[in-house]
Amino acid sequence: MERRVRELEFLPEDHLRAHFRRRIGFIRSWLLLAVGLAMVLWSLQVGEWVRNARAELVALQSTSSVVEADVAKVRMLRAEARVCNRRLNLVQALHARPTVSAVFSDLAAILPDGVVLEEVVMACPDSAAAGRSMLRLQGVADRETTVTQMLAALEGSETLREASLVESKPCGREGPDRRAFVVEANLVPVSPAKEP
Repeated sequence: MERRVRELEFLPEDHLRAHFRRRIGFIRSWLLLAVGLAMVLWSLQVGEWVRNARAELVALQSTSSVVEADVAKVRMLRAEARVCNRRLNLVQALHARPTVSAVFSDLAAILPDGVVLEEVVMACPDSAAAGRSMLRLQGVADRETTVTQMLAALEGSETLREASLVESKPCGREGPDRRAFVVEANLVPVSPAKEP
């Protein structure tokens, strides 16, 4: 390499300039070829990206049409659910209220011995929207276990449900074990009888 450089040093200046220009032209042509190849590869990659983007757009458009159909179905189902809820509310409003005689006969059958009722309040609203039908029992039991038996009997009743003890306190008027109590329970709506 050193020998070649030394040989070039003794060549005329015009020859050296021409040699460097040829080298620069050669390097320039290789650079242009590399840039052109890079541009071709870049255009191929961009074309691939565009094709993929178009395919995703078509897929999204088909998915959006499917989703629109599902959204329409959901809206229709919500409208049907609202209509169904209105009908259920009407059916619940049509349930007959339990009669006083039915409730009293049930109470007479299930109350244990040792319970004396002092007050029975039956609250039945005019419509189902106004609230639930309630029964409030106030009285005296001969002992605490009798109150517990009464609550269990009320829970097993056909006309009452969700019986709860509101108050239980000693009642020393007639004996040390006697308890004054207040119990509340919900009345079970009676379905109207079907016509034959």
